[in-house]
Amino acid sequence: MPRVRTPRAAVTAISLVAVTGLLTAVALLVTGSDDAGTPPATAVAPTKTRSASPGTPRTPGWQVVDDTAAGLRYEVPPGWALAPEEETLESSNGVELGHLADFGTYLCQGAEYGRAFSGSGTAEGEPATAAAELAAAIAADQYSDGSQTARVTLSRPTPVVRDGLRGAVVRADAEATADDVADRCASTRGTVTVVALATPTGTAVVVLGADTEPRGTDRAPLASGEDLRTMTDSVRPLG
Repeated sequence: MPRVRTPRAAVTAISLVAVTGLLTAVALLVTGSDDAGTPPATAVAPTKTRSASPGTPRTPGWQVVDDTAAGLRYEVPPGWALAPEEETLESSNGVELGHLADFGTYLCQGAEYGRAFSGSGTAEGEPATAAAELAAAIAADQYSDGSQTARVTLSRPTPVVRDGLRGAVVRADAEATADDVADRCASTRGTVTVVALATPTGTAVVVLGADTEPRGTDRAPLASGEDLRTMTDSVRPLG
């Protein structure tokens, strides 16, 4: 899952080239290529670059993320790295995500990749529509490349109520044909889950994206399904 990081002062759309510099690093260099022609990759130990919010997590040991602009609080596991506040992602449908966190980072052919990420922000429209549109956009952004567009399948919106706020959860499953993907470092299958809540100031969203197969290197682990479910369930109003 390659991702672009951009400062808030100069946000551009997601491309499929990763920028270096989010995490420092070091690690285990995997030399040579495997039988499938996968290039050498370096698994990178995550380094936290911002502090978690001071709130008490519902899951002991987890990190609290407060998005005051969106009016949301959610939690990420202790092994996830919190990106600098000034770094953002912008989806192809124009939603800007901040408060980014990453898991399973690795370097491959001079670019930075990750097995999973989270971010939050605000979106236009009511929660079910906003969640579906954003999940589809992020899934296509992350798993397409110059050689093909990923196939994206959306779930039906699942209604949720979090501390009195109504919303929806939508999951997108993305897949590209491995033999046709030009980038041999990137995974070709993954999921994107969006939680959207109707807050007093608009629709707030949390995005969780995760590879579901370890293409690129088996040294960077996949995010566990249990962790992703706990993250999804932790999204709630701030306050």
